[in-house]
Amino acid sequence: MTAVMKEAGFRRAAVRQFFDTFRATSKEKVARKFGVRGANFIAYR
Repeated sequence: MTAVMKEAGFRRAAVRQFFDTFRATSKEKVARKFGVRGANFIAYR
């Protein structure tokens, strides 16, 4: 993910936290199957 952010023109991009976006929802199994998750990041432009 940091490589994508740097390609978009951000400097010093870093992921701060990953989290399970669909936890406790009806789509939790689908999200796990495909590896879907959210991320908080910090970057400077």
